[in-house]
Amino acid sequence: MTSLPLMQRLPGAIFQQDNARRHTARMSQDCLRTLTTLPWPARSPYLSPIEHIWDHLEQLVGHPTNLNELEIWLQQIWNEMSQDIIQSLYVLMTDRIAPFIHARGVSTGY
Repeated sequence: MTSLPLMQRLPGAIFQQDNARRHTARMSQDCLRTLTTLPWPARSPYLSPIEHIWDHLEQLVGHPTNLNELEIWLQQIWNEMSQDIIQSLYVLMTDRIAPFIHARGVSTGY
């Protein structure tokens, strides 16, 4: 969870996580205890636009050799990312949320 020191330096920041097992592990929970977290349905990464952004970043980041290089590459990719990509993810949110609401919060099998 390398982003936590950065999060702790951002007053008012809210951390959103999808309750994946690695996020609910004791060590992760110990780190998250000092942050404000957004309540979110369990195992629901499909509902989160940022998860799709992470997928996009992961495809472009390559294989950094250290944490500093990773941070530099991610910042550069983020700064160059087309707003069209981000906007399209928000436009599609209605299509993602509707089945989840219909299933009353139960996994939709996406």
